[in-house]
Order: sequence, then structure tokens, then C-alpha cells
Amino acid sequence: MYYIIGLGNPGEKYADTRHNIGRMVVEEISGNNLSKDKLSNSLTSSVSLGGDAVQLFAPETFMNNSGETAKYIVDKLDAKVDELIVVHDDIDLPFGEIKIGKRKGAGGNNGIDSIIKHLGTKDFLRVRIGIAPTSFWTGKMKRPAGGGPLERFVLKPFTPGERRELPEVINKTAEAIETIITSGVERAMNDFN
Repeated sequence: MYYIIGLGNPGEKYADTRHNIGRMVVEEISGNNLSKDKLSNSLTSSVSLGGDAVQLFAPETFMNNSGETAKYIVDKLDAKVDELIVVHDDIDLPFGEIKIGKRKGAGGNNGIDSIIKHLGTKDFLRVRIGIAPTSFWTGKMKRPAGGGPLERFVLKPFTPGERRELPEVINKTAEAIETIITSGVERAMNDFN
């Protein structure tokens, strides 16, 4: 069984922010049918993807404490680390680009850092979704500066143009996850990276 964790922050204040795109994917896969699970401190749902049962999790902790839910899944649900698929935003990718990978560092994402610390390993699968803006004139990615500007950027809502593209990005990410489950990681990487 696969356990899909969509990273983000709980609450209406953060619902449509860039940092919550992983959570948005999990909500979409669930058909917006997640229910509160106190033990995992998350919203959760069981669904079928490509004929296989999967468990969805949207941690109800803030991003920086996402590792608590991952640790619960491994310790209490007897999941193997390689059965975890973590879906999250990535400021080092242009908006809408998807990258599937494993065994990488946190890349500045505090949610991923928390999961690595709680699990003591980097061996879980990640589906990274780009949130960085691109220049209208050059088409090149414009990564915000670190520190305050970066923190403010990831907590901002998407632009109107990005909001129009967001359903397609979320659907493409859901397709990538289904490909991982039905056809394997290598196939998904070839198709979506």
C-alpha cells in the first residue's frame, strides 16, 4: 500500500497559498472527502488509484512539523519508508513543473526537513511541484531571495494567471502519482520529469 502525504499548512488563511499545493493535490485525489484523524493529526481518506488502495494524508500540523504525521504512518501503520509519497511545493522549479525523486536533501523545504529528521532517512519518494514565477519577458525562472522575501512569497496566493493553470497542474500531479503506483517510479520519472 502507498501512503500519500500532501504538505501544506492547515486553515483557511493558508488554503490557496503556494506552500499548500501538495495539500491541494491530496484534496483533489480524495474528491475533497478528507476526514479528521486525531491519531495521525491529519485529514485522511482511503481511495483507489489505478485499482490499488492508497491512504491519503494532509497533516494538520504546520509545514515545519510534517514529520510527525510521517513518523506516525511508519511507526503505527507499519508502513515502509519506500511506501511514502510526499507531495510538496518546490521554489527551485518553475510554476507547474513536476519532478519525481528520492534520496535527496530538504532543498530548503521545512516540511521535508521535518520528515527527514523524524524518519532518520531520505529514502521516501517525493513529487515536487514548481511554484517559482517566470519572467514575462524572458521566460526564465525568478527565484525569490532567501529569508523574509522567500517566506512571504510561499505564503502568498497564486496569481490570477497561475490560478487558471492550477487545475491542470494538480491533475497532472495526480496522474504522476497514479503512474508511480500502477507502473513504477522509473516509468513515472520518464513520463513526468
